[in-house]
This record gives sequence, structure tokens and C-alpha cells, in this order.
Amino acid sequence: MGGQAAVNESLRRMVSEAGATVISIDLSAGRGSLMWRKVSRIPKVVVGVFNLLVLLARRRADAVYIGVAGGYGQLYDTVFASLTRLFRVRMFLHHGSYAYLAKRRRLTATLVRTAGPAATHIVLCADMGERLIALYSRTLNVTVISNSTNIEPPNHQPKVRSSLRTIGFISHITRSKGVFEFLDVAERVCGTCQDVRALLAGPIEDSSIRPVLMQRLRGASWLTYIGPVGGETKSRFYAEIDAFVFPTRHADEADPRVINEALAHGVAVIARGRGCISSAVNSGGGTVVREDADFVEEAERQLIEWHQNPVLFSSVSSAALANAARLRAEHLPRLDALISALVSLPSPAPPPSQRNDDGSRGNESSR
Repeated sequence: MGGQAAVNESLRRMVSEAGATVISIDLSAGRGSLMWRKVSRIPKVVVGVFNLLVLLARRRADAVYIGVAGGYGQLYDTVFASLTRLFRVRMFLHHGSYAYLAKRRRLTATLVRTAGPAATHIVLCADMGERLIALYSRTLNVTVISNSTNIEPPNHQPKVRSSLRTIGFISHITRSKGVFEFLDVAERVCGTCQDVRALLAGPIEDSSIRPVLMQRLRGASWLTYIGPVGGETKSRFYAEIDAFVFPTRHADEADPRVINEALAHGVAVIARGRGCISSAVNSGGGTVVREDADFVEEAERQLIEWHQNPVLFSSVSSAALANAARLRAEHLPRLDALISALVSLPSPAPPPSQRNDDGSRGNESSR
């Protein structure tokens, strides 16, 4: 399950636990080539549009939540948004990608315009909201809720690290997520610091890199690949590493759950400053590498410094835990407010006897 899908599922579960009946329309693409993934979604979209239309027509939907796609999937999002607005049902659009926030995209502009001024736009950090407003509309209703609010909490009490002994990488393993840069960093650091090892976790999503990756893994005695992890095994992975290295260049990268999970486990973070990463890490617990900088060189320098200075590294680990707690304290009330908004019923329309002579509703301003 990808990051945005995991966020959507987490929110679905929380809304359900709050007492609402949740009906999900799954548009996830099948596995295979890029063309097949696109084609495989078409039947799901057709069925999904029909199902939503039935729900709206029968007045069985009080709110519609849309996890906004990063690319051409916004075409489908626009169809769902248009139906939702047509039936005047409350709409919540959850943005989880920076792919359309570097410059204005016509498709995104169409989606925002179709959703209308009453829609609530959920973003992951202040910078994301500012870009969305600047590029698409000055009148958007935006709420900021960090992904720190929907991560899997540590299964055991996290501890402050006293020294740097293990560096790690966890993600869907692709070129764009930076796996080869991680291996370059790990090879240099483990070669210089003989007591440091590296752990690699996650499914290999890009089959084209498998042969090269397997070749590098076979020749790296300092590295262990443990495959996909989740639940207890994921929490154990974070407990075993001291620093998380994330050289992502992924176009959609916004507020990675893996970074928030690392901070919550007291793991120091070194990450490329894409999307919301700077807002998550700069308040403590790691280092952000500029996008135009040499990531391998910067990360190697920082890791060796942390290895040579245990007192400094321990303070960074402690700051990671404090930062994770601060982020949750700041954003959990906003998440609670969002859940309440999704669960609450809209105010009923006044009966005809309460309408004014001109046909307008009484008490309109108090709703």
C-alpha cells in the first residue's frame, strides 16, 4: 500500500470508529506496466461513478472525501467532484502530492474550480497550502493536517540513541525514492566506520532495477535487506536503526509517513528537502539536504560527524522524539475537527413555511 493509500485507509478507519457509515470507492490501479495500470482503472471508475451517483441521488451521502491523485487520475477526481457539487453534498479533497504544486496545471485548476469554493482542501503542511492557494485560488478553504497524525505508533517505548551504529532506508524501493543514493551513502559510511551497518526494507516496486540492486546487495557484507515490513516488523525495523537516510526525488513526495514514523521512534533523519520534509525535520531530529546539493556527500559528512560525536548524536535523537510529540500535539486537534466535520450531519433545510417571500431561506446566515 502506497503512502497516500495508507493515509486514506487510516482516515476511513477513524471516521468509521467515530460512528459514521463509510462506503469506499476503490480506484486503485492493478499491478503491471504503466499502460496496464491506466487501463485497469477504467472499469473501476465506471462502477465508482455509478455507485456515487446512486448514493447521491438517494441522499445517502452526507459528505464525500476524495484523496486527490497526483497525475492524470485527477480527471477521475474531477468527475466525482462534479457529481458531489451537483447534489450539493459537502466535499473534502485531501492533497498528498507536490507534483502539481511546482507550477500551475490545467487539470488541477479544473478540479479545484469544479469542487467550488465550499470544498475543504486538506494539505499536509503550511507550504503546501500556500502553494495551492497561490497557484489555483486565493479563496480556497484550506486546513493543514500533518501525516504525523496517522502513522503507526511505536509498539514499544522508543528510546534515545546513545550512539550511531545502524543506518536504514525504508520505502517502496524505486530509483525515484533514492535507493541507489542510499546504498552509495551506506557504502562510504560503513567503509569509514567499521562498526556501522546498514538495513534496507521495503518491496522492490521497480522491476527494472532488481538485477542491479541484487548485484549490489550480494557484494555488500555491511548491508542486510529484510524485504517488505509492516506492523510489528516495521516497528522493530525502526527500533534497530539509529539514523534514517531518505534521498527521495519522487515527484509526488509531500509529507512521507516514513519520516514521521522515524521521528516517533527517536531515529535521526537525513532527507532531501522535497515537499513538506523541511517542515517536518527542521524543528529537530535531523538534517535536510537541499535539492540542488550533493546528497551522498552531505549525508556521508553528517553521519560520520554523528558517529564521531555520540553526545551530539544523542541530542539529535532526543530532538526527534520531542519534534514528533510537538507535531502530533499541534495537528491532532485539527484531525479531530476534520473527523467531526466528516461525521456530522449537514443542517437540514428549513421547511417551506420558513422561506421568505422571495424564495430565499430564513436563517441562512446562521447555518
